Parts: sequence; C-alpha cells; structure tokens
Amino acid sequence: MSKMSNLDLVLDEMITAGQKMIEATTALREMFSETAVSEKEAGLDWDNVESWHFPHTSELVPVAFVPNKKGHMDSWMKWFNSEAERYLKHNPDSEADVLSLDEFLDNINDEDGEGYDPTGTTENEDKAFLIMTINMLIADLAAQDEKMGKIISLLAEGYQKKDILDKVDLGRGKTQGYAFIEKTQKLAKELYDKNYR
Repeated sequence: MSKMSNLDLVLDEMITAGQKMIEATTALREMFSETAVSEKEAGLDWDNVESWHFPHTSELVPVAFVPNKKGHMDSWMKWFNSEAERYLKHNPDSEADVLSLDEFLDNINDEDGEGYDPTGTTENEDKAFLIMTINMLIADLAAQDEKMGKIISLLAEGYQKKDILDKVDLGRGKTQGYAFIEKTQKLAKELYDKNYR
C-alpha cells in the first residue's frame, strides 16, 4: 500500500471520529436539556468534553465532569452511569443483538441446543387457563356457599381434608365435615362439567 493511500485511510478515520464527536456532543446537550440541568448550572465547559469508550459498544460516549459538593460523588456517578447506559441503548448506530423471525425459526433445530420453539408447547397457556378456570369455579361455589368456595380453594392449594377441617369452621362434627367436603367436591365437579367443559 502506498503512503498516499495510508494517509487517505487515516484522514477518513479522523473525519469519522470527528463526526462521532459532534454527534456525541449533541447527544450530551440533549441529555442536559432532558434532565432540566442547564449547562451554566452544571458548570459545564464544552472545551472539557471527552469521549469515552464503554464495554460492549463501539460507540464513543461524550463525558464531561463538573464540580459537585462533597459527599455527592456516588449519587452523581450513578446518574452518570444510568445516563450513559440510556444513551447507548437509544443510539441507532449501536450494534443491537436483534434476532429476526427468520433467523429465530432457522435456529429452532440447531444442534447446539440453544434453539427454542415457542410454538412447540402450550404448557404455560394451559396452566394459565386451568388457574383461571379454577378461580372462576371457586367464585361460582362461593356465590352459593362461602365455605364451599374456601374448601375448593384449599384443595386446589394442596391441603388434605383433615387440614381443611382445622382451617374452615364448618360448624359440624368430624364425620359430617368430611361428608360436607365430599359434597362440595361433587358439586364442584358438576359445575365444572356444566360450565367449563
């Protein structure tokens, strides 16, 4: 490669870096205007703006430190880091880790085990539907008898009949309590078959 083409490459890189500095400075000015801190209030001297490179991005971030009161450094650094992260996330030139639908579908059957087929199972939807159905059934039973709703709710949570007798005051003896729980289960099954099947 000739010296002239090397010089052209260096000049192109310098021009690109200069353009990025201008964009970064503009973004910094926008950040200050969005946070309602004026340049004068912040003590910002535009001659002191630097560009920093952050991990996971090829973009430069404009950085300018201003004087602040003692004891506030931690809070200002948290603010600075959150603003830098916000800037990097909204920068259209940053390389986003975006997966297209076609690429997603192509990766479903990859041998590396990283693929995932969201259409392969309806387990989550089935569970959600079952929970909604149980809640509606409990509400129907509670409308007839509040104790019946409570019994089915406790059964759905995994309680045994003997534990339910301790938790719900049925106002009956042990044998009558077991009979009432069984009657409630039978009624719940009938309502389920009638309204939710």
